[in-house]
Amino acid sequence: MKLIRILGGVLIVLGLALLALDPSTPLAYLAVILGLLFVVAIAPITLTWSMRAQSNVIKDGSHVTLDDEWVTVTYPLAESRFRWAGLGRAIETPEVWYIMFGKIQAVTIPKDPMTDEQRAEFAAFVDGLRHAWK
Repeated sequence: MKLIRILGGVLIVLGLALLALDPSTPLAYLAVILGLLFVVAIAPITLTWSMRAQSNVIKDGSHVTLDDEWVTVTYPLAESRFRWAGLGRAIETPEVWYIMFGKIQAVTIPKDPMTDEQRAEFAAFVDGLRHAWK
């Protein structure tokens, strides 16, 4: 999505430059409109389509179980398991950890259900994995 937004910004600048040179050029208006579309609308549209494409199995909620070897995500009608060895990276935010397996497969680990001790233990575990990657 970043690349599409950057492309949108380039189209806007190009369109505005063309408008400054000749306001009657239809290509300039098209470039500005496409640029705005790329910058503002493509990401929400893509997210909406992605959410609609999700199976109903995973829309009904999940239960995440963590142990030393596996991340297990259990849905009412399905289950996914990921080995920590396949972990690509971990992104921490104030509310959750995003545990990335590859470029697009992420497991969200919410912090709210955890005690402060559990959060610290999980952060240390993930930090240990980060050091193992280097």
